[in-house]
Amino acid sequence: MASKFRFFQANFSATLLRSAAIAIALLVQAAPARAQVVTLICQNNNAGSSKEFNSFTLRINYDQKVVELLSPSGTVWFSEAARITESEVQWFRVDSSGFILEGGFSGTLNRLSGEGSTGFPSQSGAFRIQMSGPCRRATQKF
Repeated sequence: MASKFRFFQANFSATLLRSAAIAIALLVQAAPARAQVVTLICQNNNAGSSKEFNSFTLRINYDQKVVELLSPSGTVWFSEAARITESEVQWFRVDSSGFILEGGFSGTLNRLSGEGSTGFPSQSGAFRIQMSGPCRRATQKF
């Protein structure tokens, strides 16, 4: 009689352990991954630019592949879809022919050197305002 009970107990424990492992695996898969969003403050070294823009702030959402230009208060001024590679982030608004649209927000960020460049192209393709310079991670506010 005791041997049947031990067999049942061992079988029950193994089944319980498998069920717990499956439940944990399902919970881990269902938990959303934390989105990687990086805020960068970039120094504006472009001598031809308006001096009111000594720096510019970019927020890059790597999961959604979006770059945002932030105002000094932290609100989003412009937002564009981005193409992200290991070495570079590029964003621009193009028409169906592949031409960069006027009024869009365009730019690049070299992920290796930290150099960022952004601007607002005009219809001729020249930039009305262009800002470029080294970027660094923004410090956390407390």
